[in-house]
Amino acid sequence: MLAFRFRHFLNYWSHNLWSASLPSSLLRLRDLLQHEILANRLLKSDVSGDHLKLNYPLQSTGSTAELLSTNAMQDSSVSDMIPGNDRNSSSDYVEALSLLKNNPPEQRLDIPMPYSRYLQLEDSWSKFKSENDISEEMRSPSLSYNSLMEIATVVTTQSALHDNTGAVFRDIIASSVNEYLSLHEPGKIPNIKNFASTTMTRPGPSGWSSKEPDESFVYSRPDFDPQLQVVIECGVSENYKALCCDKDLWIQQMGAKVVVLICLNENPHYKSPRTTYKVEDKIGEIKKMKQQTFEGMKINLEHGNYGPIKCRGHNWLGKLETLFVEVWRADGQIPDRKWLIRHGHTSPLSRSIGLRVSDFFPETEWAVCKIPDSDVPFDGGRLLLEVEEAIKLTAIERFCRFLWSRQA
Repeated sequence: MLAFRFRHFLNYWSHNLWSASLPSSLLRLRDLLQHEILANRLLKSDVSGDHLKLNYPLQSTGSTAELLSTNAMQDSSVSDMIPGNDRNSSSDYVEALSLLKNNPPEQRLDIPMPYSRYLQLEDSWSKFKSENDISEEMRSPSLSYNSLMEIATVVTTQSALHDNTGAVFRDIIASSVNEYLSLHEPGKIPNIKNFASTTMTRPGPSGWSSKEPDESFVYSRPDFDPQLQVVIECGVSENYKALCCDKDLWIQQMGAKVVVLICLNENPHYKSPRTTYKVEDKIGEIKKMKQQTFEGMKINLEHGNYGPIKCRGHNWLGKLETLFVEVWRADGQIPDRKWLIRHGHTSPLSRSIGLRVSDFFPETEWAVCKIPDSDVPFDGGRLLLEVEEAIKLTAIERFCRFLWSRQA
């Protein structure tokens, strides 16, 4: 399946206005989520020195979110860009804009925000990018809005564990679908395309929603607009409720047929060291760290563990406690959770995670194919091998980042 970009894809959404009323269940979920976000931010925020630590321990299934913002500078122009006079709202605005400008890695910030204020934040971010020659095509940091929940989300540069897991999962699924279609309907293979790294927008009950998928598949033919079929969202130590809100946005408003959630939980969550140390030979130090990482991971795997990775007495990556996959559909039924890692150890791997070949086709297109439907085979072993490599790469990236940016 070919990587593909559709500039007219966004136009397709803009000409198909979302007119359904917001269900009362979603209203209740929105209010609950906003209340929990605000309450936990007040209880758990902690400013220490040049570290701004933000915890979001919303109750979730096997995962929590922790945000650690290091050296989050705020330039003097930020205060001039704050709209309105509400203190809490202004603080949220500054916080979100600071994350966007500084792009500290591996952070997600969800803020309840009316659409009018989100537009002002979006405008400030666009001006900053223009003034600093930052391309609009840059994937991270990203700013999005969920009009179903009235929540603005900032996501900064993600780890290799996040990005590689999503990309390899996509490749495994694409390979399985291609293999099946090559036997039954090879002419349809070019119509199923991977579609990522582009923000999708659609109007909603309180404004326009915008979201960029980690990975996705669309069905496209030359004679009609591409149709979103399968979305893949990957979260590393992210709040499970926040991921479910993303899932609801894709299905309820963006028109996705299926959303796959990949959830990984690192324990303990990574924290950048609060101490500095001098290193005369940075390159040599990095080589030593790489060697310790490879040796440490080998020992971990011999004991059935995925982490931790330690160097100089610090955890550069915690133990991977959980890795599971859920396949959600528009019917809202809770899917079976497919575990790959549970309680820190691998689980018996299933050959199916709940995806079907028909999920990659619009209903009308699938009806004319006249081929039997089938589960999409899933190679969990291949994914775990790639996760091993991503764990090592993430630990090394974190060490290098610290060494080059925080050395005394």
